Amino acid sequence: MSRLSYARIVFVLLLTALVFACSTTPTATMDFDPGFDFSGVRKIAILPFDRTVSSIAAVSDIQVGRLNQSLTDELSRRGYDVVPNSAEADMLLTWHLVTQERTNIRTYNSMSARYGSCWQCAPMSSDSVRVTQYTRGTLIVDLIDPARMQSVWRSILSSRMRDMSNPVEAEEIRRTAVEAIFAEFPPA
Repeated sequence: MSRLSYARIVFVLLLTALVFACSTTPTATMDFDPGFDFSGVRKIAILPFDRTVSSIAAVSDIQVGRLNQSLTDELSRRGYDVVPNSAEADMLLTWHLVTQERTNIRTYNSMSARYGSCWQCAPMSSDSVRVTQYTRGTLIVDLIDPARMQSVWRSILSSRMRDMSNPVEAEEIRRTAVEAIFAEFPPA
């Protein structure tokens, strides 16, 4: 194989890896009531954030407003009207953010060979351990049938949470997360 064809193969592999690395989008899991007719849903009301649930994260009013706006934007983009009064709504939306502290432990084995003048020497091995603490966040969005006051659709998205000091980057992450949440809404 010539150097040029080898270089092309390496370039194509690197380009493919880069495309896949840049295109990783979050995916949510979804469940729904198959007996509910989603075709009549046009107006959705977002219920006030429930601060009484003990497993939810400490979320500020500013963060609640930002996520509500992201939900509103995505639903509007999909052709739904988000109404302020739940009495006008065909569907009610509620969401929860649950957090869990996690520990990630990784062990790396690095082999090094020191042969020098010793022909019978074996490679030396040393293990490295890396421990990281992180917060795993799970966003749960429920759509509730106001006639039965029961959830008929749920989507769950989990990922590592990180501090977002850049508001533009934080908005993009919220938009991407909400887009993933509603990727399969309405259900087929």
